[in-house]
Amino acid sequence: MKPSLLIHYLIVAIFIFTIKCHANSFAPDVTDVIEQTKLSVSMVFGTNARNVGQSSVLIPLRQVGRLFLVEVRIDDIEGNLIFDTGASELVLNKTYFRNYTGYKKGTTAGGVTGKFGKITSAMVAKVDVAGIYYEKISADLADLGHIEDSRGVKILGLFGIKMIDELEVVFDAAKCEMRLNKLDRQGNRIDPDGYEMKFEFNQELESNYNIMMIRGRIGDKTLNFCLDTGAEINTLNSNIPKKVMNTIKISRRSTLGGARAGNIEALYGTMNELEFGNHQFGIMNAVLIDLSSMSESYGFHIDGMLGYDFWRKGVFCFNLKKGTISFNVRKGEENEN
Repeated sequence: MKPSLLIHYLIVAIFIFTIKCHANSFAPDVTDVIEQTKLSVSMVFGTNARNVGQSSVLIPLRQVGRLFLVEVRIDDIEGNLIFDTGASELVLNKTYFRNYTGYKKGTTAGGVTGKFGKITSAMVAKVDVAGIYYEKISADLADLGHIEDSRGVKILGLFGIKMIDELEVVFDAAKCEMRLNKLDRQGNRIDPDGYEMKFEFNQELESNYNIMMIRGRIGDKTLNFCLDTGAEINTLNSNIPKKVMNTIKISRRSTLGGARAGNIEALYGTMNELEFGNHQFGIMNAVLIDLSSMSESYGFHIDGMLGYDFWRKGVFCFNLKKGTISFNVRKGEENEN
């Protein structure tokens, strides 16, 4: 991959990874007008999505560069949300939601170069995602214009963790599709026979402040990773243990401009010893930067985030209600980028 493209991917990934919110799970209390009060399956509106059961829908994703887009309707506005598990909330582009009444939240957004300040949020009446819809849901507001400019596509916002914490998600990046399955109160699929794929690997999935976390190994060291479908490149903390650093093949270094606190140093290279259980993920591009500000903003330590190259390796199923992730590594992908 060309260095200039790596820098571009990283800048977009850093921006998308800056939204940090202390989000609550969707509240079942219908008197709570800020959180979701309804999630149900309806007729699919004008997309190529299709129902694959009474409570499941298969959604084709649009790939733009290394981002995956979900076609949605938010109130009367149609467009695309970036599927982004690195964002804890639904995040909306201020460009299209300027007329929505906003209110200040008590939390701050933080990035790799420091904290950005208070978050402004608003409430939308309805979000329709290929026939699965949400009513009366809060969303954070952000300026996403530069992502639109770089991609040449209308971006309404980010489809974050809050949108799937009542659903089971099967994500196949190589096929550009996502399946959403509704769950019962115990986190079991309502259509138990609606998906027949058997997954070879299962692991506990942690959720801190509505950010998906998983423990993996590089060498003999266990590390904490954020699972981020909106990250265009894998990222490792530059203060990882020396034994881990020795497994990374560094190709170059660069200085990147941050949104607030000046420049940051980045090292580019490849990682090839990432393991979950007995599954190795082979060669993947990675960048090493200081994630201490991000860790401070989240309130827990992170050793890295896994993005595009990781997701392309297999088919992943995550269930936040049960706190589990399952996956199959594609044949031949263990040692390929």
